[in-house]
Amino acid sequence: MNSAYQALPVEDWPAADRIAWQDACRPSLRLHRGGSACRIKPVSRVAYLRAYGYLLDFCLRTNRFDPQAVAAGHVTPAVMAAFLIELEARVGSITRHNYLSRIERMTRLLASGTDTAWLKEVVAELKDQITPRSKAARIIPSSRLLRLGLELIERAKASATGTKLQIARLHRDGLMIAMLALCPIRLKNFASLQVGKQLRKVDEHWWIMLAAEETKTGRADQRPLPAILTPIINQWIDTYRPCFLGPGDALWASTAGGALAYTYVGAIITETVRRELGVAVNPHLFRDCAVFTVAHNAGSEMGVASALLQHTDRRVTEAHYNRGSKVEAVKSFHRIIMAIEETA
Repeated sequence: MNSAYQALPVEDWPAADRIAWQDACRPSLRLHRGGSACRIKPVSRVAYLRAYGYLLDFCLRTNRFDPQAVAAGHVTPAVMAAFLIELEARVGSITRHNYLSRIERMTRLLASGTDTAWLKEVVAELKDQITPRSKAARIIPSSRLLRLGLELIERAKASATGTKLQIARLHRDGLMIAMLALCPIRLKNFASLQVGKQLRKVDEHWWIMLAAEETKTGRADQRPLPAILTPIINQWIDTYRPCFLGPGDALWASTAGGALAYTYVGAIITETVRRELGVAVNPHLFRDCAVFTVAHNAGSEMGVASALLQHTDRRVTEAHYNRGSKVEAVKSFHRIIMAIEETA
């Protein structure tokens, strides 16, 4: 999604939608069944909320929003046709399919008796139309992405003209790129990192710690961040992050106040790399860049890439999935990147 558009937050949804979603998320209690969404992983719930929120935002911007609508009342053929036209102008085929698929699922969660057969047909058509863009021309070695992040951080330190907030924002953007280059976790997790929760300090070293319910694979993900990032993260948290208004526990602070939204995290990273290196590398491509980097610099250690990205292919030895092997794989990836930088 373009960063100019935001998912309408739940508190701004029509009352019927808010009540239906609250009921859908009702947890099960002993012999009492929970709501229809109670067993959906939090990370998946966020994806559904985002897709449905984008639809409601579209309705609000185009004077189609009805605060008195019944649950899922905005999901009509006319509204979805108009929404799809806007999506076609702004996002790729994969994103269009993903968003409409999630909206169809949300419709059933919010209003279980609703007939969504017509929307399922649209989703099926979109699936047939998926034409992924070639990644080859957009792959950049992780070592170069790391270097870009560090260069932005140094630029922030050396700045003598920008305001405190402008300098802090440059430091933030550099840290996001450097951290993602070294630890290419999924954007959903990266954007929602919280200090003291998913980002913790253990014996003076920073770790990313994701619970099983927070990951796509359903496996806990605990990985150390390399020592090169320790002073940078410290400075961000102690000096620069306080320049932003009320970030709370969110690692990534917004200039508008509070946490930086998922959409903006992705847009800032993509646009910054495009501006600086001439190639629009989105956060998901950082994962492909990691595989490329390992393959071209340590091809015999491809297991490092599998463990680093938490691939679930059975051909990858199960040893990579235990905590000790994950930590070693992360450290090996860091060594590969630093070795490239030392010879550059």
